[in-house]
Amino acid sequence: MNTLVPVNDRAYLGRYARAGGDEFYVGFHDEAWHARFGRAADLNRMTSFLDQANPYSFEEVLSIADEVRALDRRLYVTFNANAYSRAQLDFLFGYFERLREAGAAGVIVSVPEAVEAAADSGLEVVASTMCGVYNAQIACVLRDLGCTRVIVPRDVSLGEVECIMRAVPGLEYEVFLMRNGCIFSDCYCLGRHFKGRNALCFDVRDVRREFFVEGPPALAQAARENNGAYGRFHRAACGLCAVWRFERMGVSAAKIVGRSDDSEFILRDIETIRRNVEIARDCGSEREFLARMHVPPERAAACGEGLNCYYPEVRFG
Repeated sequence: MNTLVPVNDRAYLGRYARAGGDEFYVGFHDEAWHARFGRAADLNRMTSFLDQANPYSFEEVLSIADEVRALDRRLYVTFNANAYSRAQLDFLFGYFERLREAGAAGVIVSVPEAVEAAADSGLEVVASTMCGVYNAQIACVLRDLGCTRVIVPRDVSLGEVECIMRAVPGLEYEVFLMRNGCIFSDCYCLGRHFKGRNALCFDVRDVRREFFVEGPPALAQAARENNGAYGRFHRAACGLCAVWRFERMGVSAAKIVGRSDDSEFILRDIETIRRNVEIARDCGSEREFLARMHVPPERAAACGEGLNCYYPEVRFG
């Protein structure tokens, strides 16, 4: 299982690769796009975060693709906005050929209409979580259109992942493993992310609340704890316990989320994933893996509560 890493800081590419980063993904900003469609038009899911999430221009991404190839790694470029008009799709197609020439491995797309053109350009096509691969039928349609990989939504269970993989062979499967969880489904969320302005998920996570509960004091305390749980999940979501199962399933890539996160944190996540993948490959059972797995000290305190788990069914049934 490869480790997929965000290119949030180009200066860290070499360190990420040496730590065990096998694949990279990146978004970009492009003034030509905004000149044509305006500032409100998203190029990718994180466009409205501006340089906080997409610090590089398209020309810089072309050179990053060359740099990643020199590291003998693979780069995927995101085109995963909520939706695109026909004119926007035509504009997107112009990026694909240049990315392939620069050595990018593939693109991450959010709409079926983009798949054929990307594949015809010689790029691998990854179906974003925006495509909502919640069942085998959706995965089958995307495979038949030309996708080479699908990203399984973060709220799909391990059993569901395995069922989809068995029913639809001939695809690579990518799963979320570390950082930045969200209680909302990407494909059904029409919220916008703006730098300096709140998205709905930000409000849910950070708004100040007062709780007035009749009954035992413990009930009010439980309400406050539940309110705080989402903040923990959003900032430090973790799926390390599932590494053993994902290895046995044949999952292709484990994703570290965090295009706007601190690079040192990303680096530690890469090292943690690689260490646990090696442990998993040496274990004959999930029980053995859970007894031997490495949990970073900063995550250990929260693990017993299960409040930041991508796949709580491993430890909590």
